[in-house]
Amino acid sequence: MIENYRKLMYYAIITVVLFCCVQQSVTHDSFMEDFLVNYTAKRYLFKQSAVREFYSGAYYDLFLVMRGSGVFRCSEVVLPAQQQNLIIFKPGQGGRLEYAGAYGPLELIRVQLSPQTLAQLSDADTDLEKSFNVVPFRQVAVRPDSQIYMLLKNLARKLLMLPQERTQFGAAVFEHGILQMFVVLALRACIHAEFHTALVSRHHLMLDEVFLFIQAHLTEELTLERLEKEFFVSREHIAREFKRQTGQTVHRYIVKARLDRCCTLIEQGLPITEVYKTSGFGGYNHFFRAFKKEYGMTPKEYFHTTRQDARG
Repeated sequence: MIENYRKLMYYAIITVVLFCCVQQSVTHDSFMEDFLVNYTAKRYLFKQSAVREFYSGAYYDLFLVMRGSGVFRCSEVVLPAQQQNLIIFKPGQGGRLEYAGAYGPLELIRVQLSPQTLAQLSDADTDLEKSFNVVPFRQVAVRPDSQIYMLLKNLARKLLMLPQERTQFGAAVFEHGILQMFVVLALRACIHAEFHTALVSRHHLMLDEVFLFIQAHLTEELTLERLEKEFFVSREHIAREFKRQTGQTVHRYIVKARLDRCCTLIEQGLPITEVYKTSGFGGYNHFFRAFKKEYGMTPKEYFHTTRQDARG
């Protein structure tokens, strides 16, 4: 399965690059009438503590968390809006986003899709709206695996740019392909990822602040012993609750958070030899092995991939 995801990632990147190269060489406006209707893509960036209500209305609402950590408080559940999570609201659902603002900014990309848009993106074999409704939740948070998340993140960024590219050759076809791949990957995440719908109770460990603390101290040594001293809760209880609510160990979560930070720094142009020093890895070899294992490519290969995408 991992090998298939690797192939999917490479094919997707190649497809986007090829389309972008074609777009740069020729411009045309004959496809304007074929653009998809009734969908939006918008970026939200919170740098200070904030509370904001979101309501899906007639749309399927998808929030991809690019960085930071907060929570969506819905009528029945509390959904973790943490980096790498995908939050999905079906039509007629909503929630209150709460962001503490203490440990770095919270960034989300919100994609809203109408049933008509999903119908346009579907084909004879795949009904995308019906596929969404197979998910037995009105509101849900899923955590895609790292390779699907990387694709979703790149595609979400591209969706933000599409309105400025609608005079370019093949723009409607390109838009259709980007959005269709985004939706399919979101649905695959729902199928393959563990759902995170645990109710938050005052009688259980509140993990929200643990996530925020980890994000704020990624460059430092982070152990269960340190978390125990910080939150006055036994390390065994922290480990047990963390595993129950996220499906992974504290150590695994920290490594993945550090790797995601590394990806961001690489995308920003920081030399790879400096990246690991600002992300909490003890040495370059540890960083290199963890990166290759997680993403199926070396940090240098990832750098060249992001440069190609940026030039596109």
